[in-house]
Order: sequence, then structure tokens, then C-alpha cells
Amino acid sequence: MKYKPALPEQNDNVSHRKPVREFFLILAGLSIAALALFWVLGLAVDLAVDHMSAQAEARIHRALRVSYPQHKPHAPQMQARLERMVDELRACADLPYPVTLQLVKAEQPNAGVLPGAHILVFSGLLDKIETENALAFVLAHELAHLKNRDHLRGLGRTLLLLAISITLTGTHSDLTQILVPANQLGMARHSQARETAADNTALDILHCHYGHVGGATEFFEALHRRAGEAPVGLGHYFASHPELRARIDNLNRRAEQHAYPIGPTRALARQ
Repeated sequence: MKYKPALPEQNDNVSHRKPVREFFLILAGLSIAALALFWVLGLAVDLAVDHMSAQAEARIHRALRVSYPQHKPHAPQMQARLERMVDELRACADLPYPVTLQLVKAEQPNAGVLPGAHILVFSGLLDKIETENALAFVLAHELAHLKNRDHLRGLGRTLLLLAISITLTGTHSDLTQILVPANQLGMARHSQARETAADNTALDILHCHYGHVGGATEFFEALHRRAGEAPVGLGHYFASHPELRARIDNLNRRAEQHAYPIGPTRALARQ
């Protein structure tokens, strides 16, 4: 019999597994598990927030120990005006508790809310607004966030995100850099839904206060002109806020659906 060299049909010393494929399968499984856990616990956060008392929310704010930059020279008069506007709008927002407003020196044209019924208004916002009505809409938008407690929902989900990623991958693991962005996809869409809902509520508040919705889109239009006509692309999907053009169109559409008139606006007094 002639000898024919050949490899053995089975060799226990040679692995037939595909480590790269197995790595991505494990990674996908971890990501899906993390997303599912995040979604379930996020519902628990919403339930807890809905039943949280105003006193408990105030304790959270004190625990954060937020410090603010110094005011601009004109800030005392402007802050007093903003506080009066918030008090007037609060009735239309149906908020049963007082709201504290803080005007801070910052170039960003923005505003936000903190636990404990606190609204922050950045001084850069005033440079982008020409009318009292536009400013009222921005304040009404923040009041809507307070009413819906969106800030607490976002804070709770952020803490959940960190806890899940650290539990699954460790504090300094490279996988945390992969799992955290994966979870943030859902957070971005959740944030966009909250922003759209706050826009809708702010429009209702504006109509309640003025009897019309003139100036509602002024701030967004100013930002849109500054940003240009760049395409939305994938960046919009991952953003925590809806695209500016979409927000403007949504407000115009809602005003038309509810037959809200577009009335005259008042120039913003800056002194």
C-alpha cells in the first residue's frame, strides 16, 4: 500500500472557533441586555418621579450644590422682569408651587431647569431674542419641563446609564466606551420626545397668557438662520433635541390645528 500524507480529520490541538465572531456576539448580547435593562429601569424611574413630592425634589437640588457665575451689571432689573414673567406664566402652566429663576452670565443662548423648581436663564439667550413673546415662550418651555419633571427623568436615566455600564464592564473597562453610546441612542430619542412635548405645552401656555402665539418660533428661527441650511443627516438622530426646522414646523402645525391666532409681539425691554 502506497503511503499518502494527509492531515487528520480531527485534531484536538487545533481550535475551530472564531474568536472575533464570538467577541461580537458577546458584545451584541451585552448591549441588548443593557438596553433592555435600561428600558425597564427607565420605566421605574418615571414611576418614581411621578410620585415624588416637591420636598423630595428640593432635597435633590440641595444635594447637587450647584454654583452659578456672577451676574452681568444689568441683571438685577432683568432678573426681576424674568421672575414676574415666570409668575404670570405659571398660572397658565398649572404649576401649584413657586418657581425660582436665576439669570446667569453665560454666552450660550440657552435655558434649563434643575431639581427643586429652579430655572436657569443664560444671559446669551437675551442677545438672540427681540420680543417679550419669544422670551415668554422659552420660559414657558422650561415651565413645561418642570411640570412634566423631565429634568428628573433625564437625571435618573443618566445615573442608570452609568450604573449599568459600570456593573457590566467595570469602571475603567474599554467596553464601557462602547456600551454607553449604545444606550445613549435610546436616551437621545427619549429626550427629543420630551423636548417636542415641552414645545407643545409651551405653545398652549403662550396662547393662554397672550390670547395668541405670536413670537413662539422666533428663537428657533434665529438659531436656524445662524446655523444655515445644513442637512439633518445622522447627527439629528443622535441629538438630544429635535432639529430646529422640525421644531418650527411642529409649532406652526400645532398652532394651525388648534386655531391659535398669530398676534402682535412686544419688543423686549432690556433696561
